[in-house]
Amino acid sequence: MDLLTIGPDTGTLTLHTGVEGKAAKMGHALTIGLSDWAAEVTLEQGAPTSVTLRAGLASFGVQRGEGGVKPLSDKDKRTIRDSALGSLSADKHPDVTFTSTAVQPRDGGWSIDGQLTVAGVTKPARVDVDLADAGGMVSLSALVPVVQTEHGVKPYSAMMGTLKLRDRVDVRVAATVPRP
Repeated sequence: MDLLTIGPDTGTLTLHTGVEGKAAKMGHALTIGLSDWAAEVTLEQGAPTSVTLRAGLASFGVQRGEGGVKPLSDKDKRTIRDSALGSLSADKHPDVTFTSTAVQPRDGGWSIDGQLTVAGVTKPARVDVDLADAGGMVSLSALVPVVQTEHGVKPYSAMMGTLKLRDRVDVRVAATVPRP
């Protein structure tokens, strides 16, 4: 049995938001990065048998915003960060976690079923991981849609609801690791 650790040294974990509502053109679709995260993959004969992931919300930072009427300032990015951490109850629930319950091979990668905990609310989730050869290494990527309201998180809104953060946030993990 081997343990493979994936984190900021080998890849990225990012969140991608969207905006909606009558004033959506005024808002920004955000790319948010986390710098404190780690996934541990237990391998038996090179195949994954379990996966856990922990992401520390304190490492949350707005990387960029697309759209909007004006570019995001550093102050805007701090305000967004503070608002998001409040919505996520990060003071009470400082980590987002995923723990697998089943790992199955699929064409081009793995399907991982498990429990995702956001803001203290745990729900079932499926993560499809795509694998690609990267010259003696393995490149892996996953996109996981997370619906905020399913975890008790109220999406940000402004201007009497005419500008709203889309309820679905896409979580992307990408890494390159040694071939097991």
